[in-house]
Amino acid sequence: MSKILKNAYKGFWVPVLGRLVAKLIPLLEGKDPEKTPTYDIDGDKKKIRNS
Repeated sequence: MSKILKNAYKGFWVPVLGRLVAKLIPLLEGKDPEKTPTYDIDGDKKKIRNS
């Protein structure tokens, strides 16, 4: 059960909520973000890219 929730959090919740928050950044800060968000909470994609 714990693994299912972890995968759902990483695969659904973080990207969906992250994109929603990313859309609100210009409204909250008054400017666009300097770097685009990655939604990679564990650094898995960074490891693959560097390999």
